[in-house]
Amino acid sequence: MPERESSGRTADLWARVALPAASPVPPAEPVVAPGLRLALSLLEEGALTSGAGRSSGSSAARAVPSAGAVYPYEFAVLALENGVPAAFKVDADRRACTRLAAGEVVAEALRATGLAVPEDGGAVVITLTRPWLSMRKYGDRGYLYTQLDAGHAAGNLALAAAGRGATGALRLRFAREPLSGLLQAGENCREIHSAALVPAGAADDSWTRWTVHDGTDREQTGPTWRSWLESTCWDSLAGWPEHSGAPAPGAAPAPLAQIRTDHRLPGEEAGLGDASDWPKLIGTRVSSKAFTGEPVSAAAVWRAVSALATPLGTDLPDASPLSATLVLRSTTDPEQDAVYRLGTGERQPGRLPTTDEVARACMQQRALAGAAAVLLLHVPRTSLAGPGAAEDAENLRELAFRCGALGQLLYLGANRAEVGVTGIGGFDTPLWRTLAGLPEDDEILYALLLGSPDDSGIKFDRLATAHAQNER
Repeated sequence: MPERESSGRTADLWARVALPAASPVPPAEPVVAPGLRLALSLLEEGALTSGAGRSSGSSAARAVPSAGAVYPYEFAVLALENGVPAAFKVDADRRACTRLAAGEVVAEALRATGLAVPEDGGAVVITLTRPWLSMRKYGDRGYLYTQLDAGHAAGNLALAAAGRGATGALRLRFAREPLSGLLQAGENCREIHSAALVPAGAADDSWTRWTVHDGTDREQTGPTWRSWLESTCWDSLAGWPEHSGAPAPGAAPAPLAQIRTDHRLPGEEAGLGDASDWPKLIGTRVSSKAFTGEPVSAAAVWRAVSALATPLGTDLPDASPLSATLVLRSTTDPEQDAVYRLGTGERQPGRLPTTDEVARACMQQRALAGAAAVLLLHVPRTSLAGPGAAEDAENLRELAFRCGALGQLLYLGANRAEVGVTGIGGFDTPLWRTLAGLPEDDEILYALLLGSPDDSGIKFDRLATAHAQNER
């Protein structure tokens, strides 16, 4: 009897670890839809590759940063193919697209969401988050990192399009359910994050690396395998407050946060400069692995921070509870070292954090302790209340989008100003609150550090251990 029980348990274990057969892959087709070609070339530039001295196509060669180099999101594209609206799932690793649906079912989903494919070769680029990828490393806080990472990517796609003269709109407030069903998102533990409406524009030849496969026959393609662990993680997010109010009507491009730095710089040095230069900034941005501790020019920091005032076209309200505070602690212009409320430009009195305090506040990430400046993005705790908040109040997802997109602007601004930069989501909020003199009821959503870069070592949070959260 014991032998039979042991044999049964072994069989049960093997049934758990065994893999199902792989579904057949339909034949490859060329990419013919002009809108899909445009979208793929924008994804290559704005999210998937980087020219910053790294090999194209590797997991490290990305145009945007990600907590732990996880990149917990995917993309889909809606475009006209031979005059018919079609929906494509994007497989960035294999440089392949799967046609999920075409015709009236796609048109109906677009109508139900209030979206439309821009005419004459435009596209709708959908960003979908896959929270499991980040949460399996960082636990519940990985959901925040997922939203921040997606904000970096979505914001950078908008900048990449504008850099080509194809300024579009980024939508975050629309009915997601019709598209979720069309793109098989919810059933596969994906969440629709945003939709970028990209007007027709020039596509470089990077799309020629891609192929299209037909997946409209779901019986032929078979079900998508997923771990019960991912399903459990997904179920834990059930009941999260839905996206908030109606989109801002006819909103023009506007800054994502109130930032006042213009009086510190000549006009030609502020911001990100001419949009035609943005592709180069996007292609060469890097995350600093560490900081040397050497002081940097205060003017360079202000030049980097001024990029936060770059307007982006979204459907979010102009007013937001999000605030930005700059801790300028180690520059070659010590008379400028201070804490600044960037919404008003106000300089705060008080002492500045020591190197040891910066290390503690960054969860003992000592490689970052030599940062010359720290940007904190924070909100009143009441703005995270969810139910009972004002009708059009932003929820955590929308606030995190602002933080992620602002973070990307700072990365590009730092690149232009030749200052090192890295963003972190793991930090000691109460300690930073004290060090920066923030209100007691404020919560910090994102921290970005600037300084003299030291790229001789390794970026610890790319390792399996969650160093950003002081895991040992």
